[in-house]
Amino acid sequence: MKASYRDLGLTTPCCGAAVIPVRSPTGWQFFRHKPNTVCTIRESLAHIACKSIMARAAARLGLDVTTEARADDGTWVADVLVRHPDWTVALEAQLSRIPLAAIEDRQERYREAGIRGAWLVGYDIARLGARRDLPLFRLEVKQAERLAPAVIESAPDRAPARTDLATFTEKLLTGRVRFKGPPSRAGAPSVATVPSVCWKCCRDIDLVVALVNFPAHTVFAPHGILPACDLGKLPEALAVYQRAISTLHGACESLTPLRRPPPSRIATGMRAHCPWCDAAISLQRVPETTLASCRWHLCWTLAGKPWAPSKLHSSRWTWNGSAD
Repeated sequence: MKASYRDLGLTTPCCGAAVIPVRSPTGWQFFRHKPNTVCTIRESLAHIACKSIMARAAARLGLDVTTEARADDGTWVADVLVRHPDWTVALEAQLSRIPLAAIEDRQERYREAGIRGAWLVGYDIARLGARRDLPLFRLEVKQAERLAPAVIESAPDRAPARTDLATFTEKLLTGRVRFKGPPSRAGAPSVATVPSVCWKCCRDIDLVVALVNFPAHTVFAPHGILPACDLGKLPEALAVYQRAISTLHGACESLTPLRRPPPSRIATGMRAHCPWCDAAISLQRVPETTLASCRWHLCWTLAGKPWAPSKLHSSRWTWNGSAD
């Protein structure tokens, strides 16, 4: 190509200027602008290297690979577009800092085009948790004698691990990069319990102290956590709970049902009742600390499925053998 590129009419996708095929001292093959070309969209060597590494890793898997692929209508441009008969993935090496909103906007354009997007970002984004809808990974590009891009995996039980970009790309495209987060039932409307003992029959009970994952209410459930004694103040939530009572107690017979008090005691709020002797249990004396998830013993979805708050962990992406 070096011998014949002048006759091929090669141009750049960024500005349309003519390009020259070159090989760097370390063996990278790429195209650069002709000398004295004015272009405001020049790529750094690190960006070129990252794109090349990802493209070569995808090609080794026998996949169809295109760099700087563009939509016909110009709505998106992908650093590396990888096509499989059943799916298409856009790999983006984002080394220059841009707002998260810009990444989300470009991700939405990929989604509308039926393309999955994966982002390798070369900087930290403050307070950003792992999201299933936005596969975003921390890319570190170290340069000593040669560029050595690596993806950083953070796990709660060990120090961050570095995976070279080529290996990570192969794992990503072969389904070995997994999203790990709380079980889906942990996000479903549920009742939260603490262990207790009935004051009358002295039998062990699971005292319902709160309803969680309900629509937030500014006054009664600002964080989607509704104290059980206030359930009667939200008629819609009360109706949902009442429809689930038989299911809940079929799943756990020691759960305390919640009922309205007599009209003369309506101001005291909902009361729990012992599932064994039906003794009324006031919820006004329940410590406020029981409304914190760390104090809950077990939660039950309104479909009767249990989940343990103590086993919840923050969402993350994993690929170094710790995925299920």
